[in-house]
Amino acid sequence: MGDMEEFAAELLVAMSRRRHIDPDEGVNKDQLKELWEEVTNRNFDSRLRIFFDICDKNGDGKLTEDEVKEAIILSASANKLKIDAAAYAPLVMEELDPDHRGYIEMWQLETLLRGAVSARAPE
Repeated sequence: MGDMEEFAAELLVAMSRRRHIDPDEGVNKDQLKELWEEVTNRNFDSRLRIFFDICDKNGDGKLTEDEVKEAIILSASANKLKIDAAAYAPLVMEELDPDHRGYIEMWQLETLLRGAVSARAPE
């Protein structure tokens, strides 16, 4: 399976998980429409939700370092980037989990990414 196909499969599973849809059983037309509308929504909050869902493999609303590492690997692969995910995941956790709880929540990821977007925005 190619990198993009793997990413698409992960995306479908992640987006289905939150909706309690089993993609192995297929999706109906209404579900497909809902998934398509979300994936094509360019809104930051929608994109953040999708990214978080991709990372949150067990759907518990928390990202562990392993989940962050897997997300970095998947994203890098889909974008044909060579990145040492094992090196970056601990840095992400260090930044977002200063209390060393062992996980980060969506609001923490949102804070980081909104800061990055603001820093890149033209004046």
